[in-house]
Amino acid sequence: MGMPFSVGAFNQFLGQNGQIGQAYAWYQSDACPCSDKYSGQALPDCPLCAGKGKIYPATPVDGVAALAGQSSQKAWMTSGQYETGDLVLTIPQDAPIYEMGQWDRVTALNTQQVFSLVLTAGSPLEKLWTSVIGLTKVFWRTPDGTAIVYGDLPAVNPDGTLTWGEGVSPEAGTQYTITGTKKLDYYCWGMYPTNRNFQQGLQLPRKVILRDWDLFSR
Repeated sequence: MGMPFSVGAFNQFLGQNGQIGQAYAWYQSDACPCSDKYSGQALPDCPLCAGKGKIYPATPVDGVAALAGQSSQKAWMTSGQYETGDLVLTIPQDAPIYEMGQWDRVTALNTQQVFSLVLTAGSPLEKLWTSVIGLTKVFWRTPDGTAIVYGDLPAVNPDGTLTWGEGVSPEAGTQYTITGTKKLDYYCWGMYPTNRNFQQGLQLPRKVILRDWDLFSR
């Protein structure tokens, strides 16, 4: 007879004081009310969702989870639905982020990377849809396109919009490059296909698929 499974012991192994837990921030998704009443599609120039059709709260729920084992990662990679960068995440039953669902936004708080984006000054979509750690440079072309102008760094507001100070900034309608560092952002693609929430009355840890935020709605 095998050793009985202990949900509490497994939660502890995966969680805050366990050996493999990592910190994540969870933003639960809601449908954006901008959707077209005829097609149901989100408006591509909506300043709230940028055409993604989902909106998120400003303040996330923090929690701890762990990458699933190598066998689960490999099985997903060969499933035919895998996209480069996908992660299988195991969430302990006692974590605040246990209710994570499809389309929710997830930020890995223990990692970071460099980003570089092109935005348009004054556009409704002039917004950083990512978890910014800091900005390093902003620049754009001169009107004749022969040289680069470096501007002063804007402040990043909690909702991702930018506030420009009294220094050098791009004029309305100007395309500019903004570079900095960010945390890794994902969205929840859905539950792992063989995920089991319950076994003999026990509420088990869940497995979900995380996909690169930049692939959302593509």
